[in-house]
Amino acid sequence: MIHSSLTKLVVILLLIFSLCTKNTFAEHQSPQDSIRKILPSLSGGNRLQALADIVSLVAMGNDIDAELAALNDLRMEANKQGNAEIEGLARLKQIFCFYNYNMFDSLETVLPKHLEFMAKNGQWDYYYNGWEAKVEKLLYANQTQTALKETQLMYDDAKARDNNYGLGVSAHTLGIIYQTLQRYELAEKSFDEAINRLSKEEDISLLLNTYNTLCETLDASWKFEKMLNIADAWKVTIDNYKRRTEERGITPMLNGRYLYCYLALTIANFETGNTIQAERYLKISEECAKGRSMIAQFKLLHIQTRFFEHLGQYEKAIAIADTNYNRVISFGDSISALTVLENKARILRKAGKGIESALVYEEVMQRKDSLRNLEFAGQLDELRTIYEVDKLEIEAEKTQLKLKNSRNVAALFSVLALVLAAFALVILFNQKKLKEKNRSLYHQITEQRKLLEKSVPDTPKSIVEETVEGAGIENNELMERLNALMRSEQSYTQAGITRKAVADMLNTNETYLFEAIKKCYSLTWSEYLNVLRLDHARDMLATPNCDLTIEAVAIDSGFGSRNTFYRLFRERFGLTPVEFRNLACEKKG
Repeated sequence: MIHSSLTKLVVILLLIFSLCTKNTFAEHQSPQDSIRKILPSLSGGNRLQALADIVSLVAMGNDIDAELAALNDLRMEANKQGNAEIEGLARLKQIFCFYNYNMFDSLETVLPKHLEFMAKNGQWDYYYNGWEAKVEKLLYANQTQTALKETQLMYDDAKARDNNYGLGVSAHTLGIIYQTLQRYELAEKSFDEAINRLSKEEDISLLLNTYNTLCETLDASWKFEKMLNIADAWKVTIDNYKRRTEERGITPMLNGRYLYCYLALTIANFETGNTIQAERYLKISEECAKGRSMIAQFKLLHIQTRFFEHLGQYEKAIAIADTNYNRVISFGDSISALTVLENKARILRKAGKGIESALVYEEVMQRKDSLRNLEFAGQLDELRTIYEVDKLEIEAEKTQLKLKNSRNVAALFSVLALVLAAFALVILFNQKKLKEKNRSLYHQITEQRKLLEKSVPDTPKSIVEETVEGAGIENNELMERLNALMRSEQSYTQAGITRKAVADMLNTNETYLFEAIKKCYSLTWSEYLNVLRLDHARDMLATPNCDLTIEAVAIDSGFGSRNTFYRLFRERFGLTPVEFRNLACEKKG
């Protein structure tokens, strides 16, 4: 027992010493290396704790291989010691790891065996959280109907097991999907069930998220009285959690949790006529938002715009909307920018500026039309996939029946032929609209690029040096040096460039660099590089004399994988590289 306690103390002291000396010692030896050195001398719970510490340290970086290796070591050791709880947690973290790095094929591969292990060991929280990751993957890929079908399966599974947490998770996810489809009545009903069930669980994280999404749904449905009641219950839940935590001698960091709750209370109060209380909550929200992410800043500015519009202070509301628009455009969030423009157009109309309002509305409608066409194309792809799956199932049944039901099979094939013909007609009908959508997207991309060049001509492409408020002077200065390095050296075009190599060039520590990028831009190291690489590729593809192949452009921009380049390019710009080049050539011609 004495040897075990002494060994654990050594692990803790080494970890503290490594973290405290990151300016000097950490440049030669990382904290996880220090722990790995004493691993051979550890056993039992101490060894599991050390491996778990390595997982936590590696997760602070952006190295998928290192993170997966650390999780695998923890999982194997837990299996060796017969610790099903730790093994289940390691499996869940591996699922989240594949999801966070967009490795969806790997996620699909490991999910069944991981869920089987969790079910076998009665780890239902892990089980339904892992299953939910698959649904979120489908939503991320805009496969909304498939996500709805999968969530219904999860709900039925939880109902069959009479599992309260599983039903709560499933109801929450159904609410998200219905909200996405703008079926607000169904979304509200699902969120109500989720709150009822998740209120009985010890972990309140998902419960707080459900309060948030339900308030958003009620706001969209103009149900402000109920929104006020839900937001009050939401605040009571956070207050109770804060009190219980402080009673245990822990000071929780809850500014982010309170921020969205107070913003909901702001809306509900001014929409129900209590402007004084709304103004009080808005001021508290402004304090909670200091130093938080770009998304939090967008939400705050959005509510401020609505509040001053409600007061009839239209000029102030328009000024805030303009600030918000510039921020979201610089961040590359075209969907949020569209919301801001729509609000601005409405306020301009109220302010008696009809011509300006009409011009903004026209821009909004053009962008919405482009997004609808893009969304329609995605839905068509999803329906085609669902159809192909159904067709395979029908083919299997047909093989089993053989000639016994030949007449029915012949009729079935006739129906299938008609369905295929219908799909062909729909695709042909929308080809022209899709081409118009691509031209509109190309125009938006080039116009946004011109805007960025005028406002910040010396920055690397689309990484605007307007950092998040509260990021800190040191972080801002480090980002200025990083951006200057990227401008002069174009280091991002090197496929093998690492955060450590860049940190060495800047004479700093790679952990500091990671934290600065995260705080200033709300991006990981890989996301930061990819923004630069994608805009570099965009500019190459738009160059009239560029005769490089698409693969060569990808390599020249720093991408090691053609598939990754295609996927990321389309996610960022809404067009494939080939479509973008064709439109660029058409424009130059």
